[in-house]
Amino acid sequence: MLDPKIEIKKLPLSENLLRYYQERCETAEQEYKDAIDAIDKCKIAHEEHHKLVWDLQQRLQEIADLQKDLSDTQLFLTEERKRFMKVVAENDELRVQELQDRRKIQYLLSITGPLNQDDHSISSKESQGSRVKDPRDNEIESLKLMVKSLQSQLEEQVWELTNKIQRMENVFRENIKEILQLKKDKMTEERRINEELASLLQEFGDLKVKYREEKEKNDAIELGIESKIATKYDSLISELKRQNDQYEGELKSIKFEKEQYEESSNRKIQILQKKVDSLTNNYNNMKKRRDYDFEGFSNDIVMLRKKLKGLEKQILKYAPYDDHEYHLTNIVNETERQIDKVSNELRMLKAPFRERELFLDNIL
Repeated sequence: MLDPKIEIKKLPLSENLLRYYQERCETAEQEYKDAIDAIDKCKIAHEEHHKLVWDLQQRLQEIADLQKDLSDTQLFLTEERKRFMKVVAENDELRVQELQDRRKIQYLLSITGPLNQDDHSISSKESQGSRVKDPRDNEIESLKLMVKSLQSQLEEQVWELTNKIQRMENVFRENIKEILQLKKDKMTEERRINEELASLLQEFGDLKVKYREEKEKNDAIELGIESKIATKYDSLISELKRQNDQYEGELKSIKFEKEQYEESSNRKIQILQKKVDSLTNNYNNMKKRRDYDFEGFSNDIVMLRKKLKGLEKQILKYAPYDDHEYHLTNIVNETERQIDKVSNELRMLKAPFRERELFLDNIL
């Protein structure tokens, strides 16, 4: 038995029902497209969020790399400044050493110089006393110079460290600002994405509820239509069965008539076949008879011609010259009459044969 659902689908629908289902299908397709678009928007927002997080990580990595480069540069500058300060300190020490060496040289030269007269002994002693004090003074001056150089180095280091601390504070402040701004942007974006996701989920839930309601309505309508179509289908089946029974009865009667007609036709064909066989035999016999008659008539014509020639010879031999043409003409006329008679008889004999040939051709 055929499936009722397949038969229902094959049945013609009304225009109103078809229009209703067409509108329902268009509405469902539009709602499905809207849901897909909303999901795509959510997916795009999620991808943008991931992209922003990735960009944030990239920026943080770049900031870390820049801070590392900056710290390396500052460390290099600090080392170079230390080297410079060391060179300056060494230069100051060399200057102090040079000054001390000069004063020592002057002191030694003053000690090893020529002696003066006795009246200058007192002054020389005083000068020697003053020269004895010179190394201490030189040492004091050298220490003062060292203190000044160390003080200048200390001031330079203090200034450098102060600038370094200030730069680090500025960088730290800028980094904190950027991090706070990025966190704020991230939280704002997450809040927006969560709100959109919540709205989309709410809309999706509403669409699911609406879809369920529409599906229930559609199922109820389909059940009603199926019940109506089933009743109509049952009536159609009963009508088709009745028509089938009627057609089967007609077919049986037609088959019976056909069998009777075939039997009568076979009988007629057998009778006609017998007639054809008998006519064929008669035709063959008549054909043989005609051939024999034709052969006999031909022999008669030959004999008549021979007689005619013999008569002509006798006429020419015994008859006078005046009657020769007359007798010859009579003989010719008589011979022509006999020939015409024989020809007419032949035609009369051929006529029934022709009729029978035409009859046999029509039968065959």
